[in-house]
Amino acid sequence: MKPKLESAYIAAENIKRAINFYEWFLERSAAKKRESLYLFDVDGFRLFLFDHNNENEEVKYGDNCLLSFEVDNAEKTKEKIEVRGLNIIFPLTKILDNIVFEFEDPEGNQIEVFSKVSD
Repeated sequence: MKPKLESAYIAAENIKRAINFYEWFLERSAAKKRESLYLFDVDGFRLFLFDHNNENEEVKYGDNCLLSFEVDNAEKTKEKIEVRGLNIIFPLTKILDNIVFEFEDPEGNQIEVFSKVSD
């Protein structure tokens, strides 16, 4: 069987802040699965927030995973992110047939957003 990506986990330093942000950004609610684990169903892809502090687990934060979200209009989404006061770390740029930008979520994770270029 070929590997199939089904889920991703984000360790959150402040779980309430992270849940608040991702519910706003993803426009859907998180489902509590365990005391320290919250699930977002993103069209069949499982995105988890993990409260590592509640489990007494150490986490090394780093730049090793980039979540990439497709949206209808990257420019409008960028404006929405800026209104929220979040840091744009890669400017809106056309790359091949996509319009792309990256921002930093409230937990310090880098998030990519893209939309297809209209013909």
